[in-house]
Amino acid sequence: MVKNKTLNIAWQSQEIVPGLISGDDALMIYNSLSRQARVGLSYDQDSKTIFGSTPIAVANLDFFVQRYGARTPNLRDLSRPEVMRIAKGKHYIDSRNLVVRSPTDSNWSQNNSLLKTIYELAEQKEGSIRHPFMIEGFKFVPNSKDKNGYGLTLVAGSDFKVVQDERFYGKYNGESFSEVDEQGIPNFDKNGKRTWWAKDNGLSGLCILRDLDLYSLNGDLASSNGSGRVVLLK
Repeated sequence: MVKNKTLNIAWQSQEIVPGLISGDDALMIYNSLSRQARVGLSYDQDSKTIFGSTPIAVANLDFFVQRYGARTPNLRDLSRPEVMRIAKGKHYIDSRNLVVRSPTDSNWSQNNSLLKTIYELAEQKEGSIRHPFMIEGFKFVPNSKDKNGYGLTLVAGSDFKVVQDERFYGKYNGESFSEVDEQGIPNFDKNGKRTWWAKDNGLSGLCILRDLDLYSLNGDLASSNGSGRVVLLK
C-alpha cells in the first residue's frame, strides 16, 4: 500500500468559503448595523439567523466583518460557483457594489442626494466620468439632515474604487451571458445561459437572483424580501 501520496488529478480548488449569517455571532453582526442601515433586515432569535438583504447593509457589514477575517461579496464574487450554489433556487444575494448610470434618478428621488456625493467622490478619483460606473469600498453613516432619502450619507473608505464600463448602460438590459470578466461584469453572448438586467438611469444595487441572473434594476436600496440573504466570505 502506498502511503502519503497525493493523487495527480484535476482537483477543483475552492477559492473562497461562503457562509450565511446564522449562528452564535449572528446577533452581534446584526447589532453592528445602525437602525437606518438595517431597514429591510430582521433577526430571528430561534434560528439565530439574519433574514433579508439590501445593498446598504451589505456595504456596511463588509467594514464590520473585516476585523474577523471575513468580507461581503463584490460583483465578481456573485459569479463564483461557491456563491452561486447558495443562491440557486433559494436566495437572492446582494453585492457590496452600487452602479451609477446618471447624476439623477428619475424613478427613485431618494437616491439623488447619494448620487451627488457619489459623483463628487468618483470625479475626485477618476478626474472625469465618461461611462456609467460601479463603485466599491464605501459605507453609509446616519445623517439626520437627509429627510428625503434613506437618512444616510455615503462615505468613501481607503479602498474606494471606481470601475467605468459601457456594459453598465441600460441598453444592455436583457442581454445573455455565461462568463464574466475579472470585475464580474458580464461578457455578453447570445448563447449565454444567464441574463443581465439593468435600469436606464440613476442608482442601483447589484445582486444574483435565484435563477442565477445578475440584477441591477432595483433603485430602492432599502428594499428587501424574505428570500434575501447576506453572505459572508473568507
